[in-house]
Amino acid sequence: MTDAQANLDRFNAMAAEWDDNPMRAGIARAVAAAIADTLPLRADMQALEYGCGTGLVSVLLAPRLGHIVAADVAAAMLDVLDAKCHAAGLAHIETRRLDLTADPLPAERFDIIFSSMTLHHIEDVPAVLQSLAGLLKPGGWLALADLDREDGGFHGGPMPGVFHLGFERAWVMDRLRTLGLADVAAGTAHTVHRAAPGGDAAYPIFLISARRPV
Repeated sequence: MTDAQANLDRFNAMAAEWDDNPMRAGIARAVAAAIADTLPLRADMQALEYGCGTGLVSVLLAPRLGHIVAADVAAAMLDVLDAKCHAAGLAHIETRRLDLTADPLPAERFDIIFSSMTLHHIEDVPAVLQSLAGLLKPGGWLALADLDREDGGFHGGPMPGVFHLGFERAWVMDRLRTLGLADVAAGTAHTVHRAAPGGDAAYPIFLISARRPV
C-alpha cells in the first residue's frame, strides 16, 4: 500500500470523529477568521475549498460566499459534510470528490480558492499549486493555510501520508509568483501549542494569499 492510500484510508476511518478534536476546530476557526480578514469576500463569490475534510472552514465561511465547492479525496469526510449541510440548510455548499494529483481539472473557475492544512499531505505540491492557480478567475484570490517548517512533532513523529514537515513561507510565495500570481502576502493565522520534552512546543500556521491578475 502506498503512503497516499494509507493516508486516504486513515482519513476515511477518522471522518465520523473528526470534528470532535478541539485542536482541529480551533485551527478551522482561526483560519476562517484569517481568510475573512484578509480577502474581500462577497456574497456573489464562487469558491472552492480544496482538501475540505468535514468542511470545518467552509461551513464558517458559507454565510459570506455565494456558492462553495467543497472538495476532498476522502469520501467519508464528504459524507459527514453532506450530513452537516443538510441539517443546517446549507444548500450552497456542494461536495465533490476531487484529487488534483490525478483527476481532470473542474470545468468551473472560481473567485476564491482556499485550502487549510492540506498541502503537507500532498507529495507534488508544485503541481497542485499550478492547478489551483489555473482554476482562478481573473482577479480571483487564493488562500493557503499550512504549517511553517517544523521538526515532525506536530504529528507526533513519522506518519504515512505526511509528505512535508511544513513549509518555508518564502518557498510557497516564490512558487505562487512563478505561477503569475500577484499581491502575494503572508501572515500567521494561528499557533498550535503542544507539550514537548522540556516544555511547550509552538507550531505556527501561516496564511498565504495571492491574486490572479485581471
